[in-house]
Amino acid sequence: MPDERPPEKDLGPLRATVNVAKGLWVTLRHLWRRPITIQYPEQRREPFPRFKGRHVLDRHEDGLEKCIGCELCAGACPADAILVIGAENTPEARYSPGERYAKVYEINYLRCIFCGLCVEACPTEALVMSHAYDLASDSRDSLIFTKDMLIADAPLQRRPSKEDLAAGEDVGDFRILKEGLARARAELGKPQRPAPPGAGGRPPAPEEGRPAGTASLGQSASAEGSPKRTEVLEGAPPARGTQAPGDVPPPDPSAPRPTDENISPR
Repeated sequence: MPDERPPEKDLGPLRATVNVAKGLWVTLRHLWRRPITIQYPEQRREPFPRFKGRHVLDRHEDGLEKCIGCELCAGACPADAILVIGAENTPEARYSPGERYAKVYEINYLRCIFCGLCVEACPTEALVMSHAYDLASDSRDSLIFTKDMLIADAPLQRRPSKEDLAAGEDVGDFRILKEGLARARAELGKPQRPAPPGAGGRPPAPEEGRPAGTASLGQSASAEGSPKRTEVLEGAPPARGTQAPGDVPPPDPSAPRPTDENISPR
């Protein structure tokens, strides 16, 4: 027998009005606020300074390409979205200051994840990421950008730095780390050297108090140069289970040698 729902209670007019007001409260409190939507594409929102958009290949001031065709960006791409084929420069046709240049440079934006690892891997700062984000298209072929679509017509204008730093100056977290280490060393003072053997409130045992047949490590070092802890000192009894080198008997030539017949398997 199916469960029967209990009969609903009739709400009064006041209770129903309160429930409707609670449901419309979210809409009512946003009614007089300033709208955050824009009329795209007539209006465009400025991205954040570190936004990663479409790639651009930069040039030098003299017009030569910064890309040298090293293919490091293609190797660093985790999505395998970059194809670079390098070629040699010639005196008649020079495209970059180095020996090589990028003859073919393609970026497949169907694979690109805009991580920026290719920009970090570029040794000449030839590849940068712009703020362009409108890459929508209805064709797959149009999302494969070639070198002619990526190369800049003129050198890019970089944003000026807030402060001019001298060459070799530490910046960022590395400077903070070095300052913290210097502060800690200053608070601790000059580091103390480790105490010599026998320290800890107890002086080393005198030589005359040592038992017979033993010698200190310093005496052994001065006498032999580099003492070994395992060698038997003169006058000391050999350890149990060991023999002095002169007490080892020579092998008996008449003793039978082990063969495959008289060796029992394990």
